[in-house]
Amino acid sequence: MKRPTGEWLTSYLNNHLRVMLIHPHLQLFGGSERLTRLLIYELSSLGHEVIVVSSGRDPSEFPDLPNVKFELIKNVFSKIPSDLIIPMKTERIINIIYSIDEVINRHRPDVCLIMIQEPIYVLATKLSDPRMGSALYIHYPFEEELTSNNVYVFLNLYRFPHIYERYYELADLHMTNSNYTASALYRSFGIESNVVYPAVDWEFFTHEPDLSEARDNVILTVGRFVPQKRQDLLLDWFKRQIKPEVPDAKLTIIGVPDMRFMEYYDRLKRLSSEVEGVTFIDRALTPAEMIKFYREAKLYIHLRIGEHFGMAPVEAMSQGAIPILPEKSGLAELVTNSRDGFTASNDYEFVNYTIKVLRMPKEDLINMRKFAYRRAWYFNPDRFAKEVIHYLRIISK
Repeated sequence: MKRPTGEWLTSYLNNHLRVMLIHPHLQLFGGSERLTRLLIYELSSLGHEVIVVSSGRDPSEFPDLPNVKFELIKNVFSKIPSDLIIPMKTERIINIIYSIDEVINRHRPDVCLIMIQEPIYVLATKLSDPRMGSALYIHYPFEEELTSNNVYVFLNLYRFPHIYERYYELADLHMTNSNYTASALYRSFGIESNVVYPAVDWEFFTHEPDLSEARDNVILTVGRFVPQKRQDLLLDWFKRQIKPEVPDAKLTIIGVPDMRFMEYYDRLKRLSSEVEGVTFIDRALTPAEMIKFYREAKLYIHLRIGEHFGMAPVEAMSQGAIPILPEKSGLAELVTNSRDGFTASNDYEFVNYTIKVLRMPKEDLINMRKFAYRRAWYFNPDRFAKEVIHYLRIISK
């Protein structure tokens, strides 16, 4: 077989695609929305056209560009008599089918990418154009935060977690954010996937941190205020175990409230005010603001067991904070234990590793920071966007 020439490769890479990219709720701004924003504008910078479909968006975070167009899911039922009673789920699904059909007919995309594990959008795409290749980017094959009390919040955001399992196989290609997620998808549904690790914003790589500078004994954690993140447990450890061993230790907790778990948020806020040395920040911060906190931290800790992946640990590593991550998670794939961070198999190890880093000799600390910083560079937007496009080309028309 003849090897591809440099000219052939350049032609292949310059073959720009028109991508219909779907994310149900870009009016919010969590991890999947941030990753979607990063991908949209990185694809745009590479010359691809992106038609974005969502139920809403924040224009300050998702501005229009000549080759980036936004289409909102339309409410078909505004044209139907109000006395016709239709279940919420049915209404939402019909709105999706109608809107995607309209977008496909207007823009004629080459391929479809759904940036969250919602295969109902694959079904809608296939109903409109059976020949169009569709890919799913799966953060985790199950909705772990679903409860009987918050299911209508999901439906309101055009999410349908109860019907994931029935339609996963409709996608022509599956991408997952870690080997941990890929294993869960295969174990539960027998579906193989291509692991494409996420990326963090370019801003985290713009200015190299001073990896040899002294830092106070600051512990940092970042994440939505939901019980699965276990910030309440970290507060208890800090008060009862870490502070007595390292009296000058400080804890910074950064996150945003989640409308589904407001009682947990209120409790965290109260507990934080009762513990000395704790800084509690409950709003979204800009990358520049986050960089400041990451550079102040000696270590970053993430307590959620089974976390499929997370961008905050990568951001922290890019600024020289040493990560302590759960062994049973996709996050464990970020580090080699004791080289560029630590992976804890139980709560006892989380506490011990935290105290170990806070007491670590300067030379060992700097060496570990350097490894963490180099590892973080892999998770850059250019690598992420090019890997995604590579797979989309395989299924494009």
